[in-house]
Amino acid sequence: MDVDCAAGGNAHLRRHEPAVQTLDLISLHVPKAFGTSLGKVLAEHYGPQCMLRDYGVSLESGGARRLVKPNLQPGTLVVHGHFPAARYADMPARRRVTFLRDPVRRTVSHFFFWQTEPRHGNAVHDQLLDGRLGLLEFARLPAIRRFYADTVFGGCDMRSFDLVGIVEDLARDWPRFQRLTGIQAQLPHLNRNSYPGYAEIIGHVMSDAALLRELRGILAEDIEFYARYL
Repeated sequence: MDVDCAAGGNAHLRRHEPAVQTLDLISLHVPKAFGTSLGKVLAEHYGPQCMLRDYGVSLESGGARRLVKPNLQPGTLVVHGHFPAARYADMPARRRVTFLRDPVRRTVSHFFFWQTEPRHGNAVHDQLLDGRLGLLEFARLPAIRRFYADTVFGGCDMRSFDLVGIVEDLARDWPRFQRLTGIQAQLPHLNRNSYPGYAEIIGHVMSDAALLRELRGILAEDIEFYARYL
């Protein structure tokens, strides 16, 4: 079966040609930060046969296994998924992108989303469910408290990213993504958290001054990390 894969919309790979040595794009999907919507755009642009969805490791659980890259099939042009940035640090790629979300909103979304998710071999998720942790206890877990600084981007030179976008400023950063990649898709809709009544919950959290103060103190290092890209 012949497979034609669009690279930037106009280059092609065909059967019997050698495997791609340089990826067209590495897209790091920070959990609860626009990545599901972006993945749909990438699959539409490149075609699913040319895209590796790398969701095979538990980011929050740590361990050396997180850094072992999967074998890329011939014709793979884009990698998109949950993985530590260091996992693909030495992989040649024409472009690297990721999107960040306000750490407080991201953490709250992560906490409530995991309440609806079945167990999937993630030790931190199991700890949340087994310990019946509250939001502040969850935020204090080392893998969550420094989610940007250590769990996702630890050991990575952030200058390797061609775009670090901000979910709260997609009006600015989606056109930047389009110019960088040549992908002219319309800005996709953001997925809604599946937790029942989440819109009301996040409203209450963001209006509770005392709770916000505590969360911001716990997440101070990640808030500083995020602020570099505003």
